[in-house]
Amino acid sequence: MKSKKLNDKLKKEIRDGRLEIRMERRGLVISLREATLFPSGGEIVEPSTLPMLEVIAREVRTNPNPIRLEGHTDNVPIRTARFRSNWELSAARAIAMLELYAEQFGIDRARMSIGGFGDTVPVASNDTQDGRNRNRRVDIVILNQRAAAQDP
Repeated sequence: MKSKKLNDKLKKEIRDGRLEIRMERRGLVISLREATLFPSGGEIVEPSTLPMLEVIAREVRTNPNPIRLEGHTDNVPIRTARFRSNWELSAARAIAMLELYAEQFGIDRARMSIGGFGDTVPVASNDTQDGRNRNRRVDIVILNQRAAAQDP
């Protein structure tokens, strides 16, 4: 999958800080900010994000590579009636994205997997509000062939 094509189609969203696209050794990572996708402490996808998620889905559908949906949180503990921990919240958000991509955008479930990482894979320091904001995210990872071969 070409990151330039997605960068062009999602220019406004990238500029507004709603998402970030980067290449990693494992493949293309589309990092979606929590504030864009979900209410604080929740896993219901915000309806206003559907047009952006549909643009991503159209590109993902044209590529046969496996997709991993990864939920991440900051290190501020959560304990609600719905979620006992950041682990549960991160996994629930990844599952919500899988359900959305399968049911609404027609991506084959067999191509997708999920991971809930809680606060164990930060992309920024949790010592600042900005860092915590960046760490609360869902990453859509389009795995390259090498990474896909290592996945179960």
